[in-house]
Amino acid sequence: MQKKGYKVTQKTKKGLIFITIGILIPAFFLMFVSGYDPGAGFIKNLLNIKIVIHVFKKTIGIPYRFILALGVIIIYVGINAILKKEE
Repeated sequence: MQKKGYKVTQKTKKGLIFITIGILIPAFFLMFVSGYDPGAGFIKNLLNIKIVIHVFKKTIGIPYRFILALGVIIIYVGINAILKKEE
């Protein structure tokens, strides 16, 4: 009796790549955050953490929640690509 293997299609590969990118982007930018408070709760830290960028003697703070939202959207696109029905 032979085992039936799962065939990895092109859309599955694309979906897994999107999911991996959606996980790695927030994980990469987590190294550059500032404003973490160990005594605060999860939501308070999520709202207060920023990625600080110094450009032309100006300080720009990008909220980390935007990067996290981008990661969630990319993961959703990856899951949607895998589950999308063939037309």
